[in-house]
Amino acid sequence: MLSIAGWWAIPTVALLGIVLWTSWRGRTRGPQDMQDSVAHYERFQAVLTRVVEGDSRSPADPNADEPRAAGRRDVP
Repeated sequence: MLSIAGWWAIPTVALLGIVLWTSWRGRTRGPQDMQDSVAHYERFQAVLTRVVEGDSRSPADPNADEPRAAGRRDVP
Protein backbone atom coordinates (compact mmCIF):
# COMPACT_ATOMS: atom_id res chain seq x y z
CA MET A 1 0.00 0.00 0.00
CA LEU A 2 2.90 2.32 0.72
CA SER A 3 4.28 1.89 -2.80
CA ILE A 4 0.92 2.85 -4.35
CA ALA A 5 0.81 5.99 -2.21
CA GLY A 6 4.37 6.79 -3.28
CA TRP A 7 3.49 6.46 -6.94
CA TRP A 8 0.40 8.64 -6.50
CA ALA A 9 2.52 11.26 -4.73
CA ILE A 10 4.54 11.95 -7.89
CA PRO A 11 1.63 13.22 -10.07
CA THR A 12 0.10 14.98 -7.07
CA VAL A 13 3.27 16.95 -6.40
CA ALA A 14 3.60 17.67 -10.13
CA LEU A 15 0.00 18.93 -10.26
CA LEU A 16 0.56 21.19 -7.27
CA GLY A 17 3.76 22.49 -8.82
CA ILE A 18 1.98 23.28 -12.08
CA VAL A 19 -0.86 25.04 -10.27
CA LEU A 20 1.55 27.14 -8.21
CA TRP A 21 3.71 28.02 -11.23
CA THR A 22 0.65 28.94 -13.33
CA SER A 23 -0.78 31.15 -10.62
CA TRP A 24 2.60 32.87 -10.13
CA ARG A 25 3.16 33.31 -13.88
CA GLY A 26 -0.36 34.64 -14.53
CA ARG A 27 -0.38 37.17 -11.72
CA THR A 28 -1.37 40.71 -12.50
CA ARG A 29 1.53 43.06 -12.58
CA GLY A 30 1.46 46.73 -11.76
CA PRO A 31 1.93 49.35 -14.43
CA GLN A 32 5.43 49.63 -15.80
CA ASP A 33 7.53 52.67 -15.06
CA MET A 34 7.28 55.27 -17.83
CA GLN A 35 11.05 55.58 -18.29
CA ASP A 36 11.49 51.80 -18.60
CA SER A 37 8.63 51.60 -21.06
CA VAL A 38 10.00 54.38 -23.26
CA ALA A 39 13.52 52.91 -23.16
CA HIS A 40 12.15 49.52 -24.21
CA TYR A 41 10.23 51.11 -27.09
CA GLU A 42 13.32 53.01 -28.25
CA ARG A 43 15.40 49.81 -28.29
CA PHE A 44 12.62 48.10 -30.25
CA GLN A 45 12.50 50.96 -32.77
CA ALA A 46 16.28 50.90 -33.21
CA VAL A 47 16.28 47.20 -33.99
CA LEU A 48 13.26 47.49 -36.27
CA THR A 49 14.81 50.39 -38.20
CA ARG A 50 18.04 48.45 -38.62
CA VAL A 51 16.15 45.45 -40.01
CA VAL A 52 14.00 47.52 -42.38
CA GLU A 53 16.89 49.57 -43.77
CA GLY A 54 18.97 46.44 -44.19
CA ASP A 55 22.66 45.96 -43.63
CA SER A 56 25.48 45.85 -46.15
CA ARG A 57 25.74 42.05 -46.02
CA SER A 58 22.37 41.37 -47.62
CA PRO A 59 21.91 41.99 -51.36
CA ALA A 60 19.18 44.33 -52.58
CA ASP A 61 17.43 41.43 -54.32
CA PRO A 62 17.48 38.32 -52.11
CA ASN A 63 16.74 36.05 -55.08
CA ALA A 64 19.47 37.45 -57.34
CA ASP A 65 21.98 34.69 -56.65
CA GLU A 66 19.55 31.81 -57.18
CA PRO A 67 19.93 30.12 -60.58
CA ARG A 68 16.81 29.61 -62.63
CA ALA A 69 15.71 26.15 -63.72
CA ALA A 70 16.95 25.40 -67.23
CA GLY A 71 14.12 23.12 -68.16
CA ARG A 72 12.05 20.14 -67.17
CA ARG A 73 15.09 17.92 -66.74
CA ASP A 74 16.16 20.00 -63.69
CA VAL A 75 12.91 19.21 -61.87
CA PRO A 76 12.73 15.69 -60.37
